[in-house]
Amino acid sequence: MLTIAEIFSNLSFYQDNYLSIIQDPEQYQTAVEDAYIQVWPVGTQNLYLGDLLQLWFSDKWLINSPCQLLLDSYSKGRKQAFQRDHDLYLYQLNGSALSGRNNSKVWSISEHKKLAVSLDSVFKYLCIYKGTSRPEVDFAALTKSFKSAS
Repeated sequence: MLTIAEIFSNLSFYQDNYLSIIQDPEQYQTAVEDAYIQVWPVGTQNLYLGDLLQLWFSDKWLINSPCQLLLDSYSKGRKQAFQRDHDLYLYQLNGSALSGRNNSKVWSISEHKKLAVSLDSVFKYLCIYKGTSRPEVDFAALTKSFKSAS
């Protein structure tokens, strides 16, 4: 399982190999720690390496619009207005499609760390995700690989 920090420490590798990764179901579906969508009332969906690369490299989950930086627990839930261009990569969408309230996670290129933010709309980012295409999984080959692994 990859971590977000590992992906960003090797970002040039993923940029160079992007097309081969998103076309190969096995590489596409590499699990990424803490990468998921949890939107009420829609439910929870894990995000894979291929999902994230498509969303990031198309600039669709690159947060360039204003958002609220959620300050640490010592600040008792305070928020701070926040905007950066080409710096914040969304990898965890967590909130309500109806109220819009959310506590999402991004990776900051400039700070080399994860940040908690409140976005303008979780529904918008959910719809963008739903619009991405994924490679078809060959279930016969998948079943065969599971059987050979046991």
